[in-house]
Amino acid sequence: MKMTEDDYGDNDDPPFKRLCARYGLAMYFVQVLEHGIVNALVWLDLYKRTGGRWTPEEYDRYYDSRFGETLKELSSRLAKHGSIPTNLQDRLIEANKRRRVLAHHFFRESADAVALDQVDYLLKQLEEDRCFFQETDMLLQDFIEPVLQRVGFTKEVREHATQAYREEISKADSPVK
Repeated sequence: MKMTEDDYGDNDDPPFKRLCARYGLAMYFVQVLEHGIVNALVWLDLYKRTGGRWTPEEYDRYYDSRFGETLKELSSRLAKHGSIPTNLQDRLIEANKRRRVLAHHFFRESADAVALDQVDYLLKQLEEDRCFFQETDMLLQDFIEPVLQRVGFTKEVREHATQAYREEISKADSPVK
């Protein structure tokens, strides 16, 4: 889902502010992908080991321990399940490379362009990265969907759980009367 400059509504912002906002968006989609991998691992790993009968403590421990892993480690753990399509596996390898550049090199390597307010090509690069991470996550979701269906965690069940969660947090966030 490629967005255009107008879709962001920030054309009047200073170039560096736009760059930081787009960087944040690209990194957000990295985290969406990481979260998607952890969710997939719950069903491919934890569900398999416990037969779906985990305690809340086991679930929390498993979930928290996965978030201590890097994208590369999560991707490797996912690949151990053997049935990962080649295109998804290739994209996960590329996602790790792109995330590493964003996290460790992006601003240092773009300092001259930022200093000269010449960030258009950087904005384009960040949009390409954002799209790549989002598309990779969608491939991951397509891969895990049959597993979710097989264990009974259908779209309808997920929608019901999401609605119940929204109701729960809206009550917690509403002012006490």
